[in-house]
This record gives sequence, C-alpha cells and structure tokens, in this order.
Amino acid sequence: MNSKILANDVQQFINDNLNTDIHKILLSKSRFPEVSSRELVEQIESKLKAITKLPTWFNTDNIYYPNKLNLSQTSSEITANYKATLVHGTSIIDLTAGFGVDSFAFSKKMKHVVHIDKNEDLSKIAQHNFKQLNAANIECIAADGLEFLKKTNNPIDWIYIDPSRRDKDNKKVYYLFDCEPNVVSNMDLLLSKASNLLIKTGPLLDLKSGLKELIHVKEIHIVAINNDVKEILWLIEKDYKEEPLIKTLNYKAKTLQEFQFHLSEEQITDSQYSKPLNYVYEPNAAILKSGAFKSIAKNYNLFKIHANSHLYTSKELIPFPGRIFEVKGVYDYSKKSLKKEGLIKANITTRNFPDSVLKIRKKLGIKDGGEIYLFCTTDLEENLIIISCLQIFQDH
Repeated sequence: MNSKILANDVQQFINDNLNTDIHKILLSKSRFPEVSSRELVEQIESKLKAITKLPTWFNTDNIYYPNKLNLSQTSSEITANYKATLVHGTSIIDLTAGFGVDSFAFSKKMKHVVHIDKNEDLSKIAQHNFKQLNAANIECIAADGLEFLKKTNNPIDWIYIDPSRRDKDNKKVYYLFDCEPNVVSNMDLLLSKASNLLIKTGPLLDLKSGLKELIHVKEIHIVAINNDVKEILWLIEKDYKEEPLIKTLNYKAKTLQEFQFHLSEEQITDSQYSKPLNYVYEPNAAILKSGAFKSIAKNYNLFKIHANSHLYTSKELIPFPGRIFEVKGVYDYSKKSLKKEGLIKANITTRNFPDSVLKIRKKLGIKDGGEIYLFCTTDLEENLIIISCLQIFQDH
C-alpha cells in the first residue's frame, strides 16, 4: 500500500481523470514523484468499476482501491448487503476478507467483525477504508484464517468464508475441496469455533456436488443480479440434519424476484405438458441454476412445453419470476414456414434444441436484433419448433 496515493493532489488527479484514456496516462510520466503512472491507472480503473458495483465506496472520499482483478473478485454491494441479512448475533469472523466489502456489510448488523486476510497490503487497505466509511467495529488482522482460528478462544457466533477458486498456478477450480482454504477438510475445525457458517461459492458449483461435500447444510441461497448468477451461499448450522431449503433471488432494477423449494418436492412433483399457448415463460437464471424445473411449474400453475426445455406456457397471463412473452406464432423449424412472417431480424434463444444460434441464423437468414423473440425448442411430441414472441415487461 502506497500511502502517497491518498495525498489530496493525487486523489484530485484520479477524480479528474476518470474519463481520460488510461493509455495516455500509462505512457506519460507521472507528475507525482512517489506515485507511478501504473499506480494512478490502477486507482482509476478500480474506481470506475466501483461506480455500479460499490457505490458507497465510489461516493466516499479518499478510498484506496486494489487492482481491478482483485476488485472484480470481491462481492458487489448488493450481494454483500444480502449476506448481512442472513447472520445474527454479535460476532462474526470474515476468514478470507480481501477488500472488505462483506465485512463492511456485516458491520452494520453485528457488534464485532473480525476482518482476516493473509495479504498484508489488502489488510492495510481495508483498515484505511473502514475508517473512511466510519466502520469502527471492524478489527483487521493480517494472518492466515485457519491458523488464526486454531489459536483463538474467543466466542464466535458466525464464520464467513469465501474460498479462492484459483489454485497455486492461478488456474480456476470448480470443486470445493480444490478451493483455498479447503472448507471440506477443515469442517471440524470451523464448527468447533462457531455453530454457524456462511460459505460463498461461485455460480458454477453444482448444487448436488456441494451437498455431497458439505455437512449440516440448512439453506442454499442462489443470488443473481439482472439475471446473472453471482454467487451461491451455503448456510451451515452445527448438527443440522433436516433437508436444506433452496432459495433463489434475482435482483432487478426496481424489484426482487424470489422463489424457494426443497429438492424432495422437485423429485416427487409431476409436470403437466402442453403445446405453446398464449404466453411463454422463461425462469430467471437463479431458478434455472437451482434445478426447480417442475416446482416452478406447479407453483405458478404452468404447463411445460417439454420435459427438458424448461420453457413454460399458459392461456392466461400470470406474474412470473423471469421473462414473459406473448406468443405470436408457432412454426416448424424451416425457412419456408417462417417466410410468411417476413422476419429480417430477431432475438434467438435455444432450449433443448440441436442447432446453435449461429447455425439457426444461417439456415433461416435472420439477423440479430429487433422486437421479435424466437424460441427454438422441442415440443412435447419431439418436434423441432420455433415460437415467435413479443416480450412483456413487468414490474413484478
């Protein structure tokens, strides 16, 4: 951490050059003897990322930013604030705290937060920023999280862990036991120090794989922002033996779409099927990630178009946690059948369909864009069909 970056004239330069071509700054000699051009660019790039991801940080004076790669790996303010709603009590240890976004969110809910990161620079950066953010109840410790746990005897209500999904060679890993720290092999240690754990994993982790690796899972939360799954949260409670509840959330600009279910419900639920009716429904990304393909149909009284298509249909319009489309026509998968539509361009989505979007565009001669949406899918009679639709925008 270069404290000279926090000088008033340097901070003013950073703020004044947020819209400047960073390559010009990088190739120019820095006007500040103790702050390099590279450091200036890193601050500018990271601050720009914070505009939407971390608005509280962006709107606070004298925030020190890490490089943009580190910032891209941290939680967004939206997901951090959501995590804070899941914990209770007075104390929490953020075992892999990094830039400290989650720690800051926890500090608004818990009396005492311990921010631990083995990167000494990140620890110092977080400590400085917490002062700027007036978060006086966060203790920053530069240490290995697991080693710290082994030595501490202080009572802890919660432990939060965001294991790194990169190995020693900086390659991405996808299974929990490959992440650092390895929460699977250290579960006994973790639960000996706190009765409640909150573990964050990436969106690519398979839920069934996670359930095989972890014990005492009480709830699984799948969090998406604007239909993009950002993280999966695992709530673990010591000695919990019941079936976990799965919750899905999709944050939109003005609304929050929520749905929850149990895997056992999904397994015993029977679906009803229909050819496309007046409306077609596409579940949001969090629901699709959860695997609630039959549960969502039952809950909203919808028909499935095919067992493997995960598209739904109804005669009457129903509010739904996902995208809704009004059906304008259903066609065979051929250029001839679409010719009378007079389509030049459309948005194409495939569900349970053998051809790629690129191949479909080439075959049908349709460019990208416009108001029409084409769902290329398979119907209940195993026919390849094209559903032509207009999207219905909803406040729900």
